[in-house]
This record gives sequence, C-alpha cells and structure tokens, in this order.
Amino acid sequence: MYATRPVDLDFLHTAPLRLSFANTLRAAPAAVFAAIAHDVATMPRWYGAVAKAEYGGAEPFGVGTKRRVKLVGGMAFHEEILAWDTPHRYAYRVERTTIPGIRAMAEEWAVLQTPAGTRVVWTMAIEAGFATAAAARASGPGMAVATRRALGRLDQMLAG
Repeated sequence: MYATRPVDLDFLHTAPLRLSFANTLRAAPAAVFAAIAHDVATMPRWYGAVAKAEYGGAEPFGVGTKRRVKLVGGMAFHEEILAWDTPHRYAYRVERTTIPGIRAMAEEWAVLQTPAGTRVVWTMAIEAGFATAAAARASGPGMAVATRRALGRLDQMLAG
C-alpha cells in the first residue's frame, strides 16, 4: 500500500480536486448517519462498489478510529476518522491506499435535514499526481450515478 500525506478537515475545502455527490432520502438523519458511520459493515449491501468495510478496534467508534475499506475491483483504503458529529457529519482521511499517485485524500459525509427529507452529500478531496487526478476527474459522472443509486438503496434498506 502507498502511504499518503496526513491532512486535517480543512483539506476538504482546499484540496486541488474535489468531487461531491448528493441525494435526498426519506429516512431520518439519525438513521442515515448510523448506517453510514456506525454500521459500516452493512455498506456492501447498499453501495455496490464496496466489497468490505470495517473498523479496526472495538466500540465506541469516533475521532481517531481506524477504518478499512476494500472495493469490488480490489482497491483498498486504510483510513482514520477525523470528524464524528452525530447525526450531521462523518469525515476521514486516507492513511494508505493501493492506488498509486494519491498524495493526500479525505472524504466527508454530510447529513442535512431539509423540508424534502434528509440530504446526504458525499465529498471526496484529493491531491494526486497528474494521471491519478485525471482518472478521478473522469470517473466523476459514473461515481455520481453510482452514488445516487447507492443512496437510493440505502433509503430502501432503512425503510424496511
């Protein structure tokens, strides 16, 4: 795995490349946050690209907790939680990844109550070499579709 440069929450706003994806769900913010942040082992049920997600340690989970995620194609990430603000914000930085060229990376899930339901915004912040950054940019439209579908499945899962 390749080590990345440590970043803090400010990186989510200052990274050279930022990708954001959003959808509105019917489920309550607390239920959505619990599924995204607390119940990470269920992520493969609703986000098809995720093969496995788990925390490295016992509860309680929160800032400083380590998380490991493996994608269906074999890419993997070792992460550290940077923010755990129930039920509104969950953020982490990537410490190591199998993707060459990633210099720094952080992600944030924002869960917002709106009159229409619960708005979920997933933001990826990346600093990468030219080829890796270009690939990330090019994957944006596909990731937008995949994320919309995943959040739709999450909403169905939470509905029962």
